Amino acid sequence: MSRLKETQDILRVHLHAPDVYAKLADLKKVTQQLQQTLAAVERCLTQESETAIGYAIVEAEIGSLTLGLQPVAPKDYRLDPGEVVATFATDLVDIRRQSYRPGLTTGLARNYLSLVRTLASSGTTVEYDFRDRHIAVDKTFRQGFESALRERVAEDVTLTGLLQAVNAHRLPFRFILYPKLPGAESIECHFRTEMLPTVAELLKRGAVIRVNGRGHFLPIGSYPYRLDNISEDPVPLPFDPGVLRSYVRRLSLIPAGLTAHEYLRRNREAAGLADEA
Repeated sequence: MSRLKETQDILRVHLHAPDVYAKLADLKKVTQQLQQTLAAVERCLTQESETAIGYAIVEAEIGSLTLGLQPVAPKDYRLDPGEVVATFATDLVDIRRQSYRPGLTTGLARNYLSLVRTLASSGTTVEYDFRDRHIAVDKTFRQGFESALRERVAEDVTLTGLLQAVNAHRLPFRFILYPKLPGAESIECHFRTEMLPTVAELLKRGAVIRVNGRGHFLPIGSYPYRLDNISEDPVPLPFDPGVLRSYVRRLSLIPAGLTAHEYLRRNREAAGLADEA
């Protein structure tokens, strides 16, 4: 059974809308995206696909709208629910400063980006307060956050992994690739319509495949979050661990003589995103 802690850790969410009152539709957008993001933080910390922490509304004010949310976990849950919200608040601040903690994943970073972009078109400022952290997501914050997570594109990227899902209901057609290496997240691969029969057959076989295309990378992680411009049909591979490991080098984007940190720093400098002294 979940229960509130006697010492309350409360995440306060403030919506400052251009109008006098916040709108119900805006509240729905923010709370849905916030819940998805906090769940992604929990999965990142536990390394599990299931989540157990909920968020009780313990405070509410009208006008510019303030909600007080207390994280609630089942008794004896292995993760302190306050750690999830603390990580959330710290990540928002650090990413804005172009500082990326080692455990930050591409998937979680994209969740943060979606949250920060929420209500941008309406000019609404969303503020988050937790413990000693105060984050005001306004126009300036959003611009800096998007710059800090600006993607880079690399041509001729080869990936290997297990093809496990296909979405061919609407364009662009895409399949999901799961690289068979520790720390790798699923990768969305966009493919042309004429490749559908081949992709469908490989999905039925549960095949390990090799695919080549244009990779879209965030400033974190070694793998792209998306692959597009795929010019040739994916190629099935025999499940031979030695052969599969040999393809890891095909993804090497770091020039000889540079560390990963040096290479990312050089890219940020080239893009005009170098850390301020």
